[in-house]
Amino acid sequence: MSKLLTHLRRGGARVGALSGALGLALLSAPAAAQETPLDLGLLKQSDVSVVQKMLYSKDGRLEFGADLGWAPFDSYTTTPLLGVYGLKHFSEELAVEVAAHGGYSLKNFTYKQLESDAYGIQPDAYAHIADIAADVQWAPIYAKMNWRGNKVVHHDVYGLAGGVLAVEKAMMPDGSMAFSPGGSVGLGMRFFLSENSALRVQIRDDLLIQTRVKTQDSQGTFLKQNVLLTVGYSRLSKGG
Repeated sequence: MSKLLTHLRRGGARVGALSGALGLALLSAPAAAQETPLDLGLLKQSDVSVVQKMLYSKDGRLEFGADLGWAPFDSYTTTPLLGVYGLKHFSEELAVEVAAHGGYSLKNFTYKQLESDAYGIQPDAYAHIADIAADVQWAPIYAKMNWRGNKVVHHDVYGLAGGVLAVEKAMMPDGSMAFSPGGSVGLGMRFFLSENSALRVQIRDDLLIQTRVKTQDSQGTFLKQNVLLTVGYSRLSKGG
């Protein structure tokens, strides 16, 4: 009987020691988990600094296109436009462009009102016939946009500055011509349709120095502003 009691006491001691070790392991596990966090491979907000994948590169490529436009802000005329343009992209940000437009100016409401019987005045307005411009474009922004939750649209945003020469013709019966040099500034966006095509939306502001021969005796030189709104379709050459 004494031997049986001795064996029972030793077994109980072993069970108690095992229970204590198991309890200590369970208590130490959360502390170890806190010291070594589980890495699930997820990006944190601080890890994201730029668009992770630029699908449509412009670096080293040529871009050619045609656009339709409108010059709506002249005091006496409104002018639909048709144009062509070409660019050389030296990097993702920097490009040079040459563009040309032809236009056909129409009398706007103000012009028609002045020449009506109520006023009997014919404004000294000049119709926009054509222009050729050269500029430098800087595109510091490349972005993605979620379109209605089911399509990602890639686009860039650029600014431009350069020079322009406009050809205009008086709408008075004399039909005198004016060749007007000036400077241009503008903003635009290029929405990529595929690797080799894009839709381009642009606003360009031309500030012209216009010399009018017929008013040379009183005032021969005028400052004139032409604002061109255009939408164009571009094709880009194979990646350079």
